[in-house]
Amino acid sequence: MHTINHAGRRGVVAEIRKITGGGTRFSLETSAEPAVFREAVEALMPAGSCVLLGSARSGTEVSFDMAFLQFGRIVHGVIQGESQPKEFIPQLVDLLMQGKMPVDRMITSYDLADINRAAQDSASGATIKPVLLMPR
Repeated sequence: MHTINHAGRRGVVAEIRKITGGGTRFSLETSAEPAVFREAVEALMPAGSCVLLGSARSGTEVSFDMAFLQFGRIVHGVIQGESQPKEFIPQLVDLLMQGKMPVDRMITSYDLADINRAAQDSASGATIKPVLLMPR
């Protein structure tokens, strides 16, 4: 297993290709940042698949070299995990009730006055789910 710190780095795709011997079979993009998404696609080997999980704002665009995609690479967008809510939500509730879903470790609470810090922590990855507490 390898970890690459993307922050402020160039050559991430080349490093991935070096580690994997030419490209990765699968990539998962969660930031919805066009430059990062493009790198996730460019890191694919022929016939590889990239899944976009991040929620980009309407109007956000990214471009790819069409010849690069013609080697069978697949880009797939996913919404809500492509789940079936009538089945998935009860499963999530069961996991939560069994103590198998550590929601408390995913959430960081912030006073409303600290909204800017909450946004910064979310953007930097310091917290997964910032929750703002409204004043009483």
